[in-house]
Amino acid sequence: MLFRIPILVFLFVFSCFSGDEKESRPQKVVLPPLEKLATSLSEKGFLVNKQRLIVLTFTATDGASNIYGNILSEKLTTELVKKDRFMVLDRMVNERSLKEKGLSLQSSPDLSTLRKIGEVLNVDVLVTGIISPYQDGVFINTRLIEIKSGLILKAEEVYVLIDG
Repeated sequence: MLFRIPILVFLFVFSCFSGDEKESRPQKVVLPPLEKLATSLSEKGFLVNKQRLIVLTFTATDGASNIYGNILSEKLTTELVKKDRFMVLDRMVNERSLKEKGLSLQSSPDLSTLRKIGEVLNVDVLVTGIISPYQDGVFINTRLIEIKSGLILKAEEVYVLIDG
């Protein structure tokens, strides 16, 4: 009996000290903005086969060019390739083919222009993007558009802080 008391005291003290540490909750992984876009646009379930895709140059809300349009489009292209969900066409390589047909990679709100781009490059889907300045960064709204129907298959928005 005397031997049990020190063991019980030890267990009590040990449990008090070990209980001081709070269980840490798993921290939510925060993806960089363009990786978040690529992940969202690449989610499986709505497409059966790998489809051919190209990312158009992101524009301002009024359709005009934006100083960040090319670089953000290129970065999203890279992130989409990493996801291995689509067969992604290289933007710079295909720009020449489009120019020969009087087209460009500039995002267009006109469905007939998007279809022409799709036909020339033989792509199934396009990614378009609109850049909206806000405070110290920009919002990027992207859409994954099916060429044949013009339907938006996926859409996502992220905020990118721009270091000035």
